Amino acid sequence: MSRTISARIEFSGIGLHSGDISTVSVLPSQKEGIYFSTENGLLPLTSAHVEEDSRLTGFRLPDGTIVRTAEHLLAALVGLEIDSAVIALTGEEIPILDGSPHPFAMAFSEMGIIEYGEKPTKKDLSVPVVIDDPDKDRSIMALPSERLKVTYVIDYPGTPVGTQRASFMISPDVFLERISKARTFGLTSELDYLKKNGLAKGGSLENALMFDENGLLNKCGLRFPLECVTHKINDLLGDLALLGSIPTAHYIGICAGHDLHGRLVDRIKRVL
Repeated sequence: MSRTISARIEFSGIGLHSGDISTVSVLPSQKEGIYFSTENGLLPLTSAHVEEDSRLTGFRLPDGTIVRTAEHLLAALVGLEIDSAVIALTGEEIPILDGSPHPFAMAFSEMGIIEYGEKPTKKDLSVPVVIDDPDKDRSIMALPSERLKVTYVIDYPGTPVGTQRASFMISPDVFLERISKARTFGLTSELDYLKKNGLAKGGSLENALMFDENGLLNKCGLRFPLECVTHKINDLLGDLALLGSIPTAHYIGICAGHDLHGRLVDRIKRVL
């Protein structure tokens, strides 16, 4: 059975990078796929052209509509196996809310998810797909697997974040209760770079974890010990949403980012 939400849900808030207030509505649909509602009608997410950036997921739809920082909303749809919905956005950036996909996922879960029609055909990945960036010691890959699994490794030497690894079999329950709660994070040493590039204008300790050389600045603390690396799994799930139906595989990211995620999506499209 395909899955959609039972009623329209609206979210408003500040954009992490733009600093502008925006509103996004997610509407039920019985047309398979995730679509964006634009002035030119409904455009499928799979038609988006990704503008690669290691810091955020940004893409342009065929009519020129720009959507930025969509990964948390898309991760919530993927994680809860919602494969049919329409997204309507005012502005260019999805609200950051608390910095995690959890508010989106909780709203969808509480509103109710309904099933309709037949179960969409799920593609399995039959060959390994590897994207390597040896100059920066990072890579991402998708390996044939009987279940959808994500493993991620991050390494921030000389910082309180350090080296972290997390691995999950992806299911709606695991996503809602654990993965979705992980918030985006950053280092105070990166702030100058972000400001120079016009990023993180809406960032605060209310919507991001921030570390200086001594530790975490957020008084509320971490939600769980591997929150940082788990958030990267959220980012990857959201970026994989641009494939439409995500092939069953074991996805492994090693010090990757949104740009490598985008390259993996492009490569998988060519091998399916």
